[in-house]
Amino acid sequence: VIRKRIVLEAKRLLVNLDLSVTEVSYQLNFKDNSYFSRFFKKQVGFAPEEFRK
Repeated sequence: VIRKRIVLEAKRLLVNLDLSVTEVSYQLNFKDNSYFSRFFKKQVGFAPEEFRK
């Protein structure tokens, strides 16, 4: 449930705000940008940069 909420918020931030992936990861309290990218890709099937397109 928590992972789904984090992914939902990450998607919202990536689509609606002009934030870098690094800024999105920090907004969601990820200390490591590469971990956020791996987490996002595992949950969604796309890297954050790919999802944004």
